[in-house]
Amino acid sequence: MAHNQHMLEHRGAEWAERVKIIGLSIDGDKAKLKSHVETKGWTKVDHYFIGGADKCKKDYGISGVPHVLLVDTNGKIVFKGHPASRKNLEDDFDKLLKGETLQDITSNDEEEEEPETNMDIDLATAISEIDKNKEILLIL
Repeated sequence: MAHNQHMLEHRGAEWAERVKIIGLSIDGDKAKLKSHVETKGWTKVDHYFIGGADKCKKDYGISGVPHVLLVDTNGKIVFKGHPASRKNLEDDFDKLLKGETLQDITSNDEEEEEPETNMDIDLATAISEIDKNKEILLIL
């Protein structure tokens, strides 16, 4: 999360509304999570409280943390896995914003069962749904 904060501090103005970094927490206590995020100063990232690992696995097919999904400008998930397996997320964002393909895609989730979701999403609709539920989910 510190890396996400750093990227947004340094590139947020340049990326404007074209790059959105969202933190989904599987922690069990929303108040403790909010306190932790505020103490760490991770305020550039939108943090959402999901309410447990089981819900995260069921709804999003995620069983390990940290976990990243990279979505291209067409709404297609082009990478799913541990962020440490990406060489440079900033470069990934820049390439995707230019409409380029990420050439070195390897996911470390190959052993996990794929979630029963459509991997092509309408990004505008997804962000709209998140925004509609901010008062329920957003912790900051």
